[in-house]
Amino acid sequence: MIHSCLRHGELSGKRKAVFFVVYLLVTNLITFLVSYLRGVKALHFENMTVSYRLKYMGLGCVLGFILPFFVCLMTEDIITIGGFRRYARRFISDIKKYLPYAVWSAKADLQAEVASSYLNWMWWLIEPVCMMFIYTLIFGVVFRASEDFFPIFVFIGLTMWGFFSRCLSASVDIVRWNKDIITKIYMPKYILLLAKMFAYFFKMMVSFGVIFIMMIFFRVPIDFNILWIIPVFVVLFLFTFGVSSIMMHYGVYVSDLGYITGIVLQMMMYLTGVFYSLANQVPEPFGAILEAFNPVAFIISAMRQALIYRTTPMLWMLGVWGLVSVVLIALGVFTVYSNENAYVKVI
Repeated sequence: MIHSCLRHGELSGKRKAVFFVVYLLVTNLITFLVSYLRGVKALHFENMTVSYRLKYMGLGCVLGFILPFFVCLMTEDIITIGGFRRYARRFISDIKKYLPYAVWSAKADLQAEVASSYLNWMWWLIEPVCMMFIYTLIFGVVFRASEDFFPIFVFIGLTMWGFFSRCLSASVDIVRWNKDIITKIYMPKYILLLAKMFAYFFKMMVSFGVIFIMMIFFRVPIDFNILWIIPVFVVLFLFTFGVSSIMMHYGVYVSDLGYITGIVLQMMMYLTGVFYSLANQVPEPFGAILEAFNPVAFIISAMRQALIYRTTPMLWMLGVWGLVSVVLIALGVFTVYSNENAYVKVI
């Protein structure tokens, strides 16, 4: 699918079948090599444990996002390193040119959101704080959750999940919402998405200010591991932008995608460990596997490790998801640049 997207859907049925076999062989070859280097000298699939199957498939899915870029460079004449460099230079140039507009638009959205309310920006705190109290009561008291500093634990999950889910939900309809702008002037359509993400990111930072106050109130000890929150924030923003830019493209053509996204996000919230720890609540080793291969769950867990538990996150896994995020951004930006002229005709 990614290979076909990079080729703008111009692959014939025969060529798709050939590349399907190529990706199947290359992906399994790499996963087998990784298994061999980790001490598994032979793969007996009939005796393979469920946890190992999940790890095997998880690595295959990650490779599925990365391999098409390298395969396209080697097999497709119209896709070259020079082409990627040209798109990268265009992306950087457009970011520099239109970033002031994105910041101004985010400020305008924030001001308009609280202009007619009595409590103004306090609503950005009231909603997550109330949800924290509700989930703390349900899971901390009724179900007797065992995590330390449970109110902070829940607040971190709610705040970060709220940023991701709101950005993803908004991305589906962002082009339609701004049709009056894009039909009159040109700007890269992902700038509209960035403006909305800046507004939601600012709200998340306000909520994290409350988290730091709560850490002082509950006397949570801190050490140098708190500095890891910076790369965690970066990976969260990059991953959200990558996924949202892709969803933004398909949201132009599928008007019902917003309803589907809402249902999927509702389901994913319970698989992300927003108000409980996947590694502790799901039986081993499935909890740790589910947490590692769910990017948002891993990022939330990494933030909790840095802030609450004074431990260093799995840096190699954070780097993997950072790389996947860059690939998603490249795929999303490439798709937007290739199709943005058609957006005006569709809407």
